[in-house]
Amino acid sequence: MGSVPVQVKICGLTTPRQAQAVVACGVQAIGVIAVAGSPRWVPPSVSQAIWTVVQEQNPSVERVLVVANGDDDQLDAYLATQDNRQRPTVLQLHGQEQPERCRQLGQRWGLPIWKAHRIGSPENLRTTQQHRDGAAARLFDAHVPRQLGGTGRQLPLTWFGHQRLSGPWWLAGGLGPDNVAATLQQLATMGVRPDGVDASSGLEYAPGRKDLRRCAAFVAAVRGAGV
Repeated sequence: MGSVPVQVKICGLTTPRQAQAVVACGVQAIGVIAVAGSPRWVPPSVSQAIWTVVQEQNPSVERVLVVANGDDDQLDAYLATQDNRQRPTVLQLHGQEQPERCRQLGQRWGLPIWKAHRIGSPENLRTTQQHRDGAAARLFDAHVPRQLGGTGRQLPLTWFGHQRLSGPWWLAGGLGPDNVAATLQQLATMGVRPDGVDASSGLEYAPGRKDLRRCAAFVAAVRGAGV
């Protein structure tokens, strides 16, 4: 359906060695979680070490820092470094950040904002198009009460039928090597094609511990989906 391949983001990396191996699988983006309480949370020193090895291995891979309702002090701890190798290239907001806050953070840090939306109905999907938050891309994940992500729950694909999604967007939630190709193919029958797919818990043998064989199989499945 498109000349540009569907991109792959693997999220929730927790060590530099793990990040190196995932980058070698051929992903276009990796995510690191800066949300306290997440089993995939890492402190600023670890995130900076991950960014450094990714930058050195493949500078074209997007380095995505995932935060949720973070205050300025928290973000300073992760972002206030003069060494660009230790900084993310994208800030993903996964909380209830309002449009003004999204714009403010993008301007303050000079980073593109990806806004995550936990979708609970087709109407939720429609209303995201009305947000004037300056987001460079949107990520759609399944809504699970009291959980911000990494739930392994998949959005009903029928909700995407007849939707006109403007701007780049990523599909997340419950994706793994066993279902991502079929998911992309089903969306294609509805004339829908995400710019990228995002996986985390479906590629793990334990929270925050990626199964590298599943990571490689996930990338291969996306490439083989034929969309």
